[in-house]
Amino acid sequence: MKISFYKTRANLMLLLTAFIWGVTFVFQKTAMDVLGPFTFNGVRCLVGAFSLFIISLFFKSKHNVKYKKRHLVEGGAVAGIILFLATTLQQVGIVTSSAGKAGFITSLYIVMVPIFSLISGKKVGRSVWLGVLLALIGLYLLCVKGGIYIEKGDLIILFSAVFFALHIMCISKYSKKTDAIKLSCVQFLFAGVFASILGLMFETIQISSILTCSKEIFYTGVLSCAIAFTLQIGAQKHAKPYVASLILSLESVFAVMAGYFILNEILTVKEILGCIFMFLAVYVAQYVKKPVYGRVTILNKTEDHEQ
Repeated sequence: MKISFYKTRANLMLLLTAFIWGVTFVFQKTAMDVLGPFTFNGVRCLVGAFSLFIISLFFKSKHNVKYKKRHLVEGGAVAGIILFLATTLQQVGIVTSSAGKAGFITSLYIVMVPIFSLISGKKVGRSVWLGVLLALIGLYLLCVKGGIYIEKGDLIILFSAVFFALHIMCISKYSKKTDAIKLSCVQFLFAGVFASILGLMFETIQISSILTCSKEIFYTGVLSCAIAFTLQIGAQKHAKPYVASLILSLESVFAVMAGYFILNEILTVKEILGCIFMFLAVYVAQYVKKPVYGRVTILNKTEDHEQ
């Protein structure tokens, strides 16, 4: 029962994370009219780190677990650098790539995570691969308008997807070894510092522009960075990385919905079908016990306890 409770709670936390990230695209879209990408990423990451630092002063874990500081510093630094590389490559690549295609290519991390899991010696069930296939179909319907043609920016975004996959794997590793809030705080401190340095080097930073985007920075810094990423870290203590990647990919669905409700964007039949495929993919990957070829999958008890 405990395993089922933790698993369900983790899934709900990841679902809430995907929702927050999906709505974030709306605020990112409006912020880009005023701020450069490095400045925006730097400021929101530092706001997220500061918010988490304040929260950590008042929040005490119910479990008296003593974590090693080495894991906090090491995990936060590695996760922060990976996140910085992922978001920077994505931002650079999107200059010459369409937003929809960029979203689709970025979401290819749902394929990379189970591949990396296999490389690291972990078993990945056939139902997961079926879920990945359904998710790819859903993402294509959601994100890609017109045909697929490869541009320079697309290849850069593909590299960013690799780093997003590595970030999920990194969080899966360190989330069990240290406090979620502190780990999230350290990773955003590193990501924010690196992004701010690039902003100072390549962009013109004006305080008035930052204040103009205060609403966008608050949402993306406090909710998207501080709260959502901390939820991700907490959830991945009890969720397998490839399952987490599928649930997190639902941010594409919530992004489309947010565009419809907030920006009055039109929701097409193709996009509605894409949403259905995405939710079906998450269900199949977790709850369908029969793999593609009809043999009954026997759950590995050891694997369950690792969740």
